[in-house]
Amino acid sequence: MNALTALQLMVDSGLFILIWLVQLVIYPSFTYTEKKSFSDWHARYTALIGLIVSPMMLTQVGIELFFFTEEVHRLRILLIGLAWLATFSLSAPCHFRLHRQGKDSAIIKRLISTNWTRTLLWSLLFLETTLAVF
Repeated sequence: MNALTALQLMVDSGLFILIWLVQLVIYPSFTYTEKKSFSDWHARYTALIGLIVSPMMLTQVGIELFFFTEEVHRLRILLIGLAWLATFSLSAPCHFRLHRQGKDSAIIKRLISTNWTRTLLWSLLFLETTLAVF
């Protein structure tokens, strides 16, 4: 395994683990956060998670766009593009609304349900990388 493939595996693994934690633990925990402390907690969460997710997402797309040209990587670019589209068209608007409005059960429910798209996409990317490496 070369260094670039190892980096790809680390990033895909990181996003895979992170998205499942977000989907099964973090987003559902929003429903249990008290209304009076929700806005402060959500602002802190989004700032900190951005520091973790953004570099991984940028690295993931950078590896594909600048280092690979094989046919399989065109599919990966499509999956990554769809994950970005889901992030910025589904998840981010929910977070912006929660930031502005505070705790809202309907928005949290939408965030959880629409996040399955990113969960599936990052799981497929992880699976593809894992199968290619092993």
